[in-house]
Amino acid sequence: MVKPENDISEDEVRQEILRSAMHLYMKHGPDKVTMDDVAGATGRSRTSLYYYYKNHSEIYQAVLATMSSDSAERFRKAVKEAPTLEDKINAFFTAKLKTHEEWKAIHKKMSVTLNAEDQSKQAKRMTSLHKELMQQESAVIQQILTDAAKQGEIRPIKPADKDMFAFILSTSIRGIRNEISDLHDSHDITGAVRLLTDIVMKWLER
Repeated sequence: MVKPENDISEDEVRQEILRSAMHLYMKHGPDKVTMDDVAGATGRSRTSLYYYYKNHSEIYQAVLATMSSDSAERFRKAVKEAPTLEDKINAFFTAKLKTHEEWKAIHKKMSVTLNAEDQSKQAKRMTSLHKELMQQESAVIQQILTDAAKQGEIRPIKPADKDMFAFILSTSIRGIRNEISDLHDSHDITGAVRLLTDIVMKWLER
């Protein structure tokens, strides 16, 4: 297939397509959006879209992958900007909480117009996306430990322990988030995150 002529790069076109698709998904639900809809939203022909994506399913998967990679990049940026190991751990927790609130809003908008069958499909897709993000989070956390060990801030930690550590951190903050944010528990979320950070640091410094 011949590449459509335009003055912007392929990557910019892809990003424009994904942004338009996301907007449509949030308005109508992903299962109600067609290639024609996405093409119309971008001002392009459906034929030109096939140069960049084979079908609507591929666009949707790319949207989900972008959501995951954007979240991971936010985690890395927050961690990189934090000056100390303790600040990095806390920055990761804080970024994860913020990301959850954004994802929840997106999921709600994308699901509100769906029937029961389509909502079930959407829930499975979001579960798959969650698993991918967990892997991204694990990589960020394990890199924090690797860098801290190289700088002599903590003892070297075995790969298996790093993996378990990352799993515990991700699931712990998700549990706090679910109870306080989703189930409206009265505990202060900032204080809970700070205490969890203190507990984590005690283990790392022992």
